[in-house]
Amino acid sequence: MTHPLRSAAALVVVPALALAACGDDGATGAKPDLPSETPALWNPCDALDAAFIKKHFGATVTEDDGTPTSPDCRFAPEESSGEPVVQANYQQYGGTLDELWKQMGQPEDADVREPEIEGADAARIVVSVVEKQLYVTGFVQTGFLYQVVNVVDPAPFDKERDVRGVTATLTALAEHADAKDAGRASASPTG
Repeated sequence: MTHPLRSAAALVVVPALALAACGDDGATGAKPDLPSETPALWNPCDALDAAFIKKHFGATVTEDDGTPTSPDCRFAPEESSGEPVVQANYQQYGGTLDELWKQMGQPEDADVREPEIEGADAARIVVSVVEKQLYVTGFVQTGFLYQVVNVVDPAPFDKERDVRGVTATLTALAEHADAKDAGRASASPTG
């Protein structure tokens, strides 16, 4: 399926190139440079920074926000610090969080929490401990935009602090998405 924004861009570029071909020699100037890759619609790192991670997770981290065409929002501590790693990403989906949740297939005994996140349509947090590491994953929906926060925290960990941190992160992401009207007017569903 062709992405609607790419289709719209193609409709704008084609007439512009056709007009350039019809003009007098040299009258239209140099052709514009067109991007070789489409920039991503969103980067969760726009709403987060290392100070936020320190405040909510107690970790001294380095931020990596990827590139404009491949956002990769990661906050990593020193390798042997024992502090949590925090990562955020997003996807667009045309259904509800309940529908997306069913596709993911969580185990029935999973520790699933449903925090109230202001400005969000829905949110969920899943908490698990595997081989002495805490894994906390949060989901927040604002329209068609689904943002996901993953935290991996080695033992000894503070489970409730990390759950509070994920809740605060989901809140910051939802607030930023609402401020930018992301997921509501800027893109259409792809699910």
